[in-house]
Amino acid sequence: MLEKVDNKRAFYIGFFYGLGFYISTLYWISISFKIANMGGYFLGSLAVLILCTFLSLFSALTYYLIKRFSVKDNVLFNCILIIIFFSIFDWIKGNILWGFPWTPMSVIWSSNSTTLAPFSYIGVWGYSLVTYSLVVGIYLLYKNIKLSIYFVLPFILILSLSNFIPGKVISIAENFHIRLVQPNIKQTDKWDETKTLTNLNLLVNLTRHKHKKNIDLVVWPETAVLFDIFDKDEASLLLKKSFKNIDNIIIGGIRKEKIDDKRKIYNSLFLIDNISNTIEFHDKIKLVPFGEYIPFRNVLKNFKILLGGLDFSSGEKFSFLELNNLVKILPLICYEVIFPKITSLSENNHDLIINITNDAWFGNSRGPYQHLALAKIRTVLEGKYMLRVANTGISTVIDYNGDIVEKINLGRSGVIDKKLVLYKKNTL
Repeated sequence: MLEKVDNKRAFYIGFFYGLGFYISTLYWISISFKIANMGGYFLGSLAVLILCTFLSLFSALTYYLIKRFSVKDNVLFNCILIIIFFSIFDWIKGNILWGFPWTPMSVIWSSNSTTLAPFSYIGVWGYSLVTYSLVVGIYLLYKNIKLSIYFVLPFILILSLSNFIPGKVISIAENFHIRLVQPNIKQTDKWDETKTLTNLNLLVNLTRHKHKKNIDLVVWPETAVLFDIFDKDEASLLLKKSFKNIDNIIIGGIRKEKIDDKRKIYNSLFLIDNISNTIEFHDKIKLVPFGEYIPFRNVLKNFKILLGGLDFSSGEKFSFLELNNLVKILPLICYEVIFPKITSLSENNHDLIINITNDAWFGNSRGPYQHLALAKIRTVLEGKYMLRVANTGISTVIDYNGDIVEKINLGRSGVIDKKLVLYKKNTL
């Protein structure tokens, strides 16, 4: 009977620990409900609570199973148990249902290139496992020094190997002139149709500001324009005629499609080649639940919380984009940047990562900073430069080591105008 009580208590401790952790980490999601006028902070807080409760169940199961299968006076076995269960449920939380790998344990190492380096060797989940081993090793300092060293050693080993034996670095392009445009348009203004041309003119003016020499690539943020670039209306004509001496421009926009009398819309990234007048595009594959589509729509159809009557459609396949037949681009829209599986079959043969996003939904919170940290991890995983452009920030150039080359802070309007030597690094 006592054992059952202990197991039950372990479950509750794990649950309430998880609930506190996830609420303090993901509170910023509620802000989007206020900005979108979708039930305000009340409904936003309720959504966060539901999400965090769901995630906390995995923390509770972790604690419960560790307690359930632990063996009295067998420190080694119990420590291995802790590492295994925490690592397994870390992975499950990031991959279950539609996937949400926002809070892996390894994200704590995103602050500098030294601690980021192991991502290029063992990835997100391998690094989490090694981190749990480190935590156990630190705990054992008070109990068993010799055993502690064994558990700390994997972390020291992978940190040393990844920093002192880096992958081979290859030059892709020299004097690659880029301009990243951060307009800092308020979210309420962004979706106001009466301000479409005003917002467009702001983007155009920032793009053309003090611009005399040729630019290889200009990048605008996610859903920078609300019209279909393939439509030949006045706005599209303005877009195509506004850029001289700019070879290519990447724009986030809406793509529309009609198949068998069914209308579909996509959150897309367009690459416009101003030399050949061709347009390539990538449709977002990983959509945001309740933001871009409603899960279980048939079940929830009678509730007023639904946004509109049409979900965004998910892209059918991943599309790499060619830039001047020289640079192959990996396009990532918004939080696609946190999903390594998206490009697991690509054989890592791209040269540059473009990540466009719109973090204006989350105001001046921790959300945009967490998103940036995860983007830095992605650059190290891929071993590529990333050009990251956000509507309100944080826009930045990140190198293959995860170092920020230049950035525009949150809530600022401006451009990053830079000539780069593009490199890529082989990663395990």
